[in-house]
Amino acid sequence: MADINRQDIIRGMMAEVDGLSYSMASASLEAVLTCVTEALSNHQSITLSGFGKFAVHHRRARLGSHPRTHQPITIPEVIVPHFTPSPNLKKLVQKPSEKIQ
Repeated sequence: MADINRQDIIRGMMAEVDGLSYSMASASLEAVLTCVTEALSNHQSITLSGFGKFAVHHRRARLGSHPRTHQPITIPEVIVPHFTPSPNLKKLVQKPSEKIQ
């Protein structure tokens, strides 16, 4: 099964909502992604009931080793986006996939 991209999501939105034009679906998707991006960049979390939660996680600085030289190095602290799926989404993902034609 092929990965889904932005165009596929827009087409899916158009199929779900009667009369939704490509430009309106595209603008709607862009607005949602902008809201999520801005919230995460401000270290806020986003909870979408029945889907999941987007948040940022802090990874502490830690000791590691250079893969080529095996010399010890310090891996710096980093803040990364994180997604936690809802229980409903977890159940749906666990079901055997059916081919969608």
